[in-house]
Amino acid sequence: MSGFRLLDLVKFFLPVLPEVEWPVEAISFDERIVFTVGSGIIYLVGQIPIYGLVPNAQFKIEDPFFSFRSVFAMEKGTLFELGVLPVVTAAFFWQLAVGLKLVNVNLGLRSDRELFQTGQKLTSFVLAIVYGVGLIYSGYYDNAIRGYDPLSDSTPYGWYGLILFQFLSWSFIITLIVEVFDKGYAFGSGALSFLALQTATNLIAELVGLEIFPINNSNKFESYGALINFTRNFSFDISKIGTNVYNSFTRLQLPNFTSFYITVATTLAVVYLQNLRIELPIRSTRARGMNNVFPIRLLYTGALPVLFAYTVIANIQYFGYLAYVVLQKANVSSFALSIIASFNLDSYSNRLNLTSGALYFFSSSPSLLSTILSPIRTVVYSATVIVLATWFAEKWSYISGSAPKDISKQFKDQGISISGKRDISITKELSRVIPVAAVSGGFILAAIAVAGDLLGGLGKSAATIVGVSAAFSVLEEFMVEYQQNGGASQLSGALSGAGFL
Repeated sequence: MSGFRLLDLVKFFLPVLPEVEWPVEAISFDERIVFTVGSGIIYLVGQIPIYGLVPNAQFKIEDPFFSFRSVFAMEKGTLFELGVLPVVTAAFFWQLAVGLKLVNVNLGLRSDRELFQTGQKLTSFVLAIVYGVGLIYSGYYDNAIRGYDPLSDSTPYGWYGLILFQFLSWSFIITLIVEVFDKGYAFGSGALSFLALQTATNLIAELVGLEIFPINNSNKFESYGALINFTRNFSFDISKIGTNVYNSFTRLQLPNFTSFYITVATTLAVVYLQNLRIELPIRSTRARGMNNVFPIRLLYTGALPVLFAYTVIANIQYFGYLAYVVLQKANVSSFALSIIASFNLDSYSNRLNLTSGALYFFSSSPSLLSTILSPIRTVVYSATVIVLATWFAEKWSYISGSAPKDISKQFKDQGISISGKRDISITKELSRVIPVAAVSGGFILAAIAVAGDLLGGLGKSAATIVGVSAAFSVLEEFMVEYQQNGGASQLSGALSGAGFL
């Protein structure tokens, strides 16, 4: 490839960027298990609270991003403040740039592939810095900084720097751990595997979490887990049963049964959809009598279309909020600010609820009642998510190399043909099935995610879709390699001998 390319600019950063080396030899099955489990354990360390914030800082922070936190595993007031949003945004940016021919790259060449992954990593670092500086500048942490009074004290630049350093450093570490996955050391995709892990741990914690927290603007203390709290406050007094049940489904500051049941319903729906497929009969053109089937799933593109749609929404919300803060500090008129957004602080949950403006129509409803009372917002938000997901589902098969022509070429290289079809009609037959499966799957998953949001799930449904789909992907990759390994594993044998299995 000759001439200058935009991708070549990445070369200037290669000497200074930390990098995970490509494996010199094939990674063994047991090593991949260790890398996968070890990375998950390191990931969970990110839930440590940021040093310099008051205890229970997550309840002091005025949060404008509550509607999509669960989708990107963004834990408020912890090292994982940014979640995997920078990594996911960077990955989609580069994948779309290649798919839309905005970047000239040949992923068949190792040098180009390395530059491409380095470009994603560099973009993730830059986005993390932008997100982090934006949070600090907006005063996001001001009410939660230890010993700081925003009304009387001078600007705490030292605390700002320390807080920024902590969660940016962790974001960089997570980016490198994702690179460990993406270079074949572990099972599955790094970002999606982490989202699956976060979804699973959150589901357990939100149901049976034992921690007890004070409730804002009251003298009450409640358990974090919805089931534990319901059991703890259970009373045989008829007058209190109704109040306890209502609170268990509607409380805002801590998890409630509504989000739990939305998560369970979404999980069941995704598990069912995972099993829907069309099986095309195939045969070998090189060995007589070798017949099999080629499955094309309804969820051909997995949960990526839904994740893409929410990535766009999240970035619109973030940069819209940052623009609002910048203009507000520049003393722009309230009318101009209202065009972008208007916020109302909920004193019980410390959420900054959107009440009007352009951002209002790109945000999910915090409750079913709000959905009913805001029909225009409901229609615009739902249409945005579904259209984005459907469009990406249609494009992704061509971007990822799983389009009908690509599959047809693989068939030809491997000596495979569809039974009853000539070689020249294979692409036509695949084109009849794959685009329909991709678009239909993306549309259905987006509709399920939107339905959860309209019921007040605040991204739980989308997070569950991504988490369950990622878990299936990791499990399938694990089982394929396990079978190729002959069902043998020194690690499992050692654990069995030690009495653990």
